[in-house]
Amino acid sequence: MLEINKIHIFISNKTRKVKLRYLYLFLTLPAILLIVELLFGKLGVDPMREIEKELGETALKLLIVTLSLSPISKLTSINFIRFRRSIGLMSFFYICLHFLTWLILDMQLRWDEVIISITKKPFILLGMISFILLIPLAITSNKYFMMKLGNAWSKLHRIVYLAIFFAGIHFLMMAKTIELNAVIYFLIILLLLSLRLVKLKKIRGLK
Repeated sequence: MLEINKIHIFISNKTRKVKLRYLYLFLTLPAILLIVELLFGKLGVDPMREIEKELGETALKLLIVTLSLSPISKLTSINFIRFRRSIGLMSFFYICLHFLTWLILDMQLRWDEVIISITKKPFILLGMISFILLIPLAITSNKYFMMKLGNAWSKLHRIVYLAIFFAGIHFLMMAKTIELNAVIYFLIILLLLSLRLVKLKKIRGLK
């Protein structure tokens, strides 16, 4: 028990000392590695598709991590929540790159085809809805809007749960066959949504 307490204190102290600017730099590594792989021809026969998929998957993973920080913090009594905004914003950064890769490199700004793809392909529509839902959250992820919106800020940011649900289905449907990693991501998303619903029921029960 003493050793466990020492480990807990060590991790807690290290967590408090982490500077957020270093976290932002660290989270740019997936994009840098992708550029390196592109330059060295490591992205296979269809580099554009691979870039699009990798950016989307990175965005989804970071979004899952963002929503996992609250239950992990409660479970461990370590303040990982201080990283939530940074990781959430970096998730949105990769979502924007994913979207722009699709729009510019895949669709080549052919707006008629963009509209057809959105209306005819459900997974693209879901991805677009998820992206649109996250835009106001990214814009308001700062102290100014937290102060300005007050209690409405936390209500607004609950939209992230709907956004990640759509994003999970979007990623699941992207592949022509069912991929294990996409299934795992979606199961984790369902678990996070379940934990959130349990929390909301407890809060309503106390009122």
